[in-house]
Amino acid sequence: MRWFDTHCHLDRLPAGSDLAATMTRAKRAGVERLIVPGVAGSPKRVAELTAYAGVELAWGVHPDFADTPWQSPGFQPVAIGECGLDRRAQHSIEDQERAFAWQLELAAKYNLPAIIHLVGHYQRAFDLLAAMPKRPRLVMHSWSGSPEMALRFVDAGAYVSVSGGHLRRPEKLARLLAALPLSSLLLETDAPDMAPPFWSGDSNEPSALPLIGAAVAEIAGMPVEKFAEILYNNSVGLFGESRQ
Repeated sequence: MRWFDTHCHLDRLPAGSDLAATMTRAKRAGVERLIVPGVAGSPKRVAELTAYAGVELAWGVHPDFADTPWQSPGFQPVAIGECGLDRRAQHSIEDQERAFAWQLELAAKYNLPAIIHLVGHYQRAFDLLAAMPKRPRLVMHSWSGSPEMALRFVDAGAYVSVSGGHLRRPEKLARLLAALPLSSLLLETDAPDMAPPFWSGDSNEPSALPLIGAAVAEIAGMPVEKFAEILYNNSVGLFGESRQ
């Protein structure tokens, strides 16, 4: 089986982590491609990350960094984000929305997917997207809202990404999976965060993705081999063929 981790922060692994060993474990687990989203609008460890086959970079400004001076990425991103709105962020919703809207416009202008982070403010984000004259392709990263709201985003052309964190509430995940078409689903680790409940490593990492996928496939009631291939193809359909 082959897997595609659509959201992992290899540039934000815990201090002292062995990136080469992390990538070796991922490859041995069958993780062929990984998207590393931007967070602070200032890329770090880019040269080191791009040395690994299958690693591709996005560029973005997380709501926590909505007022940070933004820098040119210095590389060709495969997506814009992660960007969005977060009720926990210290910045005002107005500042967050300005940064979010600007990044959505960038994604639409350059025909790139937008990786969206939402914690609360789901309707506000939906209204902002609905008002755009040209809407980019969308990824709802590690979706935390209701299945009903997720379906509204899917109907507007979004993909919904599932992470190991969803497995901590399997009943809610089952409702989400029942509400959405398989063609709209993606899979991610959000490493080093969002470790699945059964993960015993020091921190979450891409090699956990097949275990997450197998657990999600079981909840979805389908063979893991079929589930893996469908989600891999969904990911390639969104992000394109590998540039490496």
